[in-house]
Amino acid sequence: MLLFFKKKTAEAEPPLKKRVQNMKCRKINFVDDDFDGLCRDMKQDCKALMRLKPVNYYAIKNSYIMGMLYSEDDLSENFIQLLHFEGERQTGRSEIFPVDTETAVKALAKVGIMIDLKKIHEEKS
Repeated sequence: MLLFFKKKTAEAEPPLKKRVQNMKCRKINFVDDDFDGLCRDMKQDCKALMRLKPVNYYAIKNSYIMGMLYSEDDLSENFIQLLHFEGERQTGRSEIFPVDTETAVKALAKVGIMIDLKKIHEEKS
């Protein structure tokens, strides 16, 4: 009987959430900013993500925004979900936003993950 309920909740998941589960996920921590304002701006333009600054690895993270960046192997399709944390407790969660390839690459570069798109596309060909 418990399996019946689990199956039903899995079917109720939005299709986009199911789709990103099969993508590569990279977590990026950013300095806390106006979380609600950021989510509102992300609905308009994914480039709002670029105003965030990465958290210093050695800094104490009392309050921060975690970006869960989901990408295809060739970065042709990217999505991000933002989570807000205060005192190591999650206090907010955004919807899943589409992100263009250029913005995804720049966001990853901010935290030291350098991606060579030309090389990826050559390997794919």
